Amino acid sequence: MRRLITVMILAVGLLAPSVAWAKEPAMPEMTLQQAVDKALANSKALKTAEYDIERSEEVRDNASDKVKWTPAGPISGEGAAQAARAFTGLVQADLAWQMSKKSYNAEKDSVVMSVYQAYDRILQAQEGVRSAELALKAAEWQHRAAYAGLRAGTISKSDFLKGDASLEGAKASLEAAKKALEDAYQQFNQLVGLWPEDRPVLVDKPVFTPLKIDDLDYEVERAVEESPTLWLAKKQIDLAKLNLDLYVFNDPTNPDPYKAKEIDVNKAEVSAASADEKMRQLVRTIYYSIRQLEDQYAGLEQQVKVAQENLRVIRLKYDLGMATRTEVVAAEAALAGAQKALLDATCQHEVLKMAFEKPWAYAASAVSAGGSRSSSSGGQAGSAASGGGS
Repeated sequence: MRRLITVMILAVGLLAPSVAWAKEPAMPEMTLQQAVDKALANSKALKTAEYDIERSEEVRDNASDKVKWTPAGPISGEGAAQAARAFTGLVQADLAWQMSKKSYNAEKDSVVMSVYQAYDRILQAQEGVRSAELALKAAEWQHRAAYAGLRAGTISKSDFLKGDASLEGAKASLEAAKKALEDAYQQFNQLVGLWPEDRPVLVDKPVFTPLKIDDLDYEVERAVEESPTLWLAKKQIDLAKLNLDLYVFNDPTNPDPYKAKEIDVNKAEVSAASADEKMRQLVRTIYYSIRQLEDQYAGLEQQVKVAQENLRVIRLKYDLGMATRTEVVAAEAALAGAQKALLDATCQHEVLKMAFEKPWAYAASAVSAGGSRSSSSGGQAGSAASGGGS
């Protein structure tokens, strides 16, 4: 008996660690701003960008110490060649230092953009599950009615089988919606530093506010001026020109001829012009995508109102015995579908407005997300973003 008790104690002791490590899913309430703050604090890429600033500053200071005098124009001689290399190294190090600071700000913008997208994606996925559940409920009631009609001889076998296929399709749609919600939580939790099994309660809802600008051309120029990607492209032109201006003739350590340095300048100018063109195209594409959503929004709102009124009337008829339960459930599903379409448009509009403000962040998030936006307007902007961020 004593041996049995001992074995039981040992067994409980072995199981205790697994019990202690068991974790219940947390459901903390989280505002959008809290999610942004957590993501910024959790971002490894942002922390790496901070280190890049520190490191590039150290390299820049070290390069500065090596510059004894500043050369001007094409030069010759070993001493002059060393001076040219030291000065060029300083300019390159200074450019890297400046760009590290630009890259940090660009990464921060990208993280904020990703949080907005991930936050809204959960809201959309939740609405997708609710809509799919009501659609399945409606399909089940329709299937019951079809089965009754088949037994009564009022519908054909082929029509019943069509209804059966619709029911299976509704079940598959619900499973897909649940999977999309799980994926949305996984992406969001990883972004803000939560456990994979946590299910935060998102308290902020997107609000539709039309975009207001005075001049599209001005906004395009603003984006071009503020873009860190274009800033780097223009600095590459300056660096190529500096290498040309300080070219050391008859330097055995110089692997490139003078003509090659001229070509490098031309290449840098073409690359900068291409990036400039793509950024301008991206801003305009985002703008017209926003306007397209705004044109659609009133119609989506009206569809929700019509569905609400239709449900109200059918429920009243049902109470009076003039409508069936199948009709009520179908009207509920129609309303849920209209509400989902309205929420999708609101979320997409919110993200596109942010993208219009900082298109370089949208370009980065679109590339990392692999074009996950589902709407036609969002997809068009995402395609332009992929090109505009290069």
